[in-house]
Amino acid sequence: MPFLPISRNCKTRSTTCKPQFPAAIALFAATALIALSIGLINPGKGAAQPLVNNSVPDLLAEYGQVIYRVNEDSPKQLYIIGISHRNPTTGRNNGDTVRTQAEIFRIGEWLNRHKDLELLLPEGYFLKNSRLFNKASDPNNNLSDNVQLHKRLADENHFVNAEMLLMESFDMRASQVEDRNIYKAVRSSLKNLKVDDLDKLSPRQRLAELKFLQEIRTAKLLQNIPDVIESELRNGTIRNSFAMFTIGLNHVTHIIRYLNENPFSIDAPEDLANLNDFNAELDLLKKGYGITIILPRTLANNAELLEAMNLTRIQMASKEAVTISQ
Repeated sequence: MPFLPISRNCKTRSTTCKPQFPAAIALFAATALIALSIGLINPGKGAAQPLVNNSVPDLLAEYGQVIYRVNEDSPKQLYIIGISHRNPTTGRNNGDTVRTQAEIFRIGEWLNRHKDLELLLPEGYFLKNSRLFNKASDPNNNLSDNVQLHKRLADENHFVNAEMLLMESFDMRASQVEDRNIYKAVRSSLKNLKVDDLDKLSPRQRLAELKFLQEIRTAKLLQNIPDVIESELRNGTIRNSFAMFTIGLNHVTHIIRYLNENPFSIDAPEDLANLNDFNAELDLLKKGYGITIILPRTLANNAELLEAMNLTRIQMASKEAVTISQ
């Protein structure tokens, strides 16, 4: 059964920002998936083993599967949710978009109810031009009903996603972890894929550049998270150091590698002299954050997609490791 919305005595927050998710983010994910599927980009042959403890129930098995967990007893917790995007060209829902978004909503609802999680960190979210929700816009929507939840998410005339509905339903807050400079660099690299004879780079070199910049973007997203959480906590906009980070599924393999190899390196393509290796040690681990990676059930059950993302071995190793209950 789905969870019912709950009332709670929350610390008052003066503003709640509506996330703006640029279409370019979906296009980045789609490009990476295309490159993976034709073998031009490899997320890493040595995908790291998951760190999962089977003693703690986390969320409804109907809605998600935990594939990685570390530092689960820490008072500071980050929940990373792999997501799927709308079609980047048409803006329409893909076959699994509505189901996946509904599952992300239920996971967030569970985390809000059981962990008192209040902070959302969406990939592609920027604070500029954010605006408040009009909570009275559709008073008849009861999102405890999965039929109504799916109907709301399926409306392609009014963009809405799981994070926006969580903010609307539970007064959750969104904050920016995107680095604007690397975001722009990735977007520029993506546009260059469509330009003939640009800088005399081959298609393989352009894809290698895009992959390298996307990996750095993923690393910087992770690096920005502790400071953002701590800033929100100092400002009194949240009451604990828990957050939910939603990011495209194609980033998850890299995230697990960074966590397990920490400190880690991202090697620049050898034939692109203008790029330098990137080396870092994750502040999330230095500061003792617990980290849990969750796949929405629809994505966890998509064997072909997981194979393309090099997540099959990680998922199989964790299938019997996590007990999930209400």
